[in-house]
Amino acid sequence: MNEPRDSRDSRETAGPAGQGVSRAELGRRLRSIRQAQGYSLQNIAEQAGLSKSFVSQLELGHTAASLGTLKRICAVLDIPVWALLDDEPDKPGGPGEPGDAPGARDGESGSGSVAIVRHDRRKVRRYPGSDTEISLLTPDLDRKIEVTLSVLQPGEGYGHETYTHRGEEFGLVLSGTYEVTVDGVAYVLEEGDSIYFSSRLPHRTRALGDTPVTTFWAVTPPS
Repeated sequence: MNEPRDSRDSRETAGPAGQGVSRAELGRRLRSIRQAQGYSLQNIAEQAGLSKSFVSQLELGHTAASLGTLKRICAVLDIPVWALLDDEPDKPGGPGEPGDAPGARDGESGSGSVAIVRHDRRKVRRYPGSDTEISLLTPDLDRKIEVTLSVLQPGEGYGHETYTHRGEEFGLVLSGTYEVTVDGVAYVLEEGDSIYFSSRLPHRTRALGDTPVTTFWAVTPPS
């Protein structure tokens, strides 16, 4: 079974808002969700292709997981990865909580058929141990689609890991050079190129070149 490596042995401390949660908080959320769904450590480990000891260390906040590994764990739990990474989980309109869209003003509905997300009120997250910045363009994850804007630093992505989950994905490269590997085939996308694929196919991505890469993604259902 493959496990991600992390050269840092110390625990991470919580960063400022928008910078992601600490390892300890991520682990606490994972353990709480796992137990609420009735999964054992062994269940999660086997279905995500990890070792039981690694999942245990992750829940204790003693190690970090790559983005791909977190996605695999969340696929087993059938939850979006944002449920583990949101550093403002109690904010109205946040993941799993219906409410007005962040930034909605008088006369603008956030909980009905129309939702407004102001550019300065987006939820912005970074995965632990990563400089990739991801902005949620939809108001929350209580919709049928998740739309994000990502800025990846050179070399950032899922590494050598692939993962699968239910649904479909559409990606558009706004700037830079981006590699998307789907079912073992690597596709290099330049600015203006787009890609669509079934999320049930093993996939991973990474930024190529020596400049940041900006991408737009639409995923249904939210993952």
